[in-house]
Amino acid sequence: MTPPRLARERAWRARLDPMERYVENHEHLLLGRTSVSVTVVPPPAPHAELAAPAAEPEAPEMTAAERARHSVRMFTPWAIQESRELLGAASKTDGKRDAATLARSSAALDRAARDDGWRSVPWAGVDAIDDPFGDLGPEEANFREVLEHLSVQWTLARRAHCAADARIDPILLLGPPGVGKTHFAATIAEQIGVRMSVFSAGGAQDAMQLCGSDARWSNARTGMVFDALAGGDSAAPVLVVDELDKLASESSGDRDTPVNTLLDLLEPDSARRYRDMSLQLEMDASRMIVVCTANERESISRPLLSRLTEFYIAQPTVEQRRAILERYLARLIEAHQCPAGLALDEVTAEVALATPDLDVRALLRMVRTAFAAALTAESDRVTLAPPRRGVTRQRIGFI
Repeated sequence: MTPPRLARERAWRARLDPMERYVENHEHLLLGRTSVSVTVVPPPAPHAELAAPAAEPEAPEMTAAERARHSVRMFTPWAIQESRELLGAASKTDGKRDAATLARSSAALDRAARDDGWRSVPWAGVDAIDDPFGDLGPEEANFREVLEHLSVQWTLARRAHCAADARIDPILLLGPPGVGKTHFAATIAEQIGVRMSVFSAGGAQDAMQLCGSDARWSNARTGMVFDALAGGDSAAPVLVVDELDKLASESSGDRDTPVNTLLDLLEPDSARRYRDMSLQLEMDASRMIVVCTANERESISRPLLSRLTEFYIAQPTVEQRRAILERYLARLIEAHQCPAGLALDEVTAEVALATPDLDVRALLRMVRTAFAAALTAESDRVTLAPPRRGVTRQRIGFI
């Protein structure tokens, strides 16, 4: 048997000398004895205790089937490559397209290509909420019918085998101005945890804001749908189409009407091939959660109405208005550096809540103004100003 010290020396020499390696490996044959295994332990590195720990093995790459259970591919690589080629060809033939526009378009395509074009859906995956609408309090009581509908839709989406098989159907919130329709849409986005975009239909004369301007323009810009899908992490951002009853039904010049663009977006089959005109890029926009608001049903295009589930929203009661006021003030307090003990002045709040022609929009504006005044004066009371009669008839816009 080879002495241990000699065995160790031979093992180290065997690393350099092939003949020594042969002798070491076949010594049992040369001596006619049973081999003795020798474990060679290299000397410890200096400061071994400070050495970095071994890197953990990378997690196996997710298969296409596993990924499809909780995400959807909004942008395909070949569609992005086709768009790059079209933009490159246009830059050679169109002298109007400057370097800044090309750089802007290239950056937009880079955003679309993030994560290979995949975006998660909020109703699938281990982190998905069972029902994000079930814990909304009395401040949303006048939207109870809508919440029940969304809860059913969410449950069906949660039970789908693949994320690609589910969507939340578009809805229409009908009601007088100031009942909180757009504010409720923002609550939906907040509960789900996705971003929200607002398309003001009242002032739109064409579809550019939604689907982008013509790629032939020197200052072509991407549309709201592309920006929401490419810039975010979710396949189901909330798109609010505000004042749908004021939407222009006729095109302006050679530009497409917003009605046609919305019809494409509201129909699942066409939404899967939605095209941004500035990039000439197809995308899957069929999971966007579209919430439309309107004051009057009669002025809305019939094809649009056929694609929307309608709900009439009545004015909230005094109790519901108080709940809305308190929740909104709590959000303001949470978002700002406020003095300890900041609270609502009950006397002025009761006067505002009892004013019949003071809608939710005006009430929240009063709270915001009073809150800013309290911070400026370093007061511990949010005192609402006396409401003016009839002022809500002059207001336009949304919350």
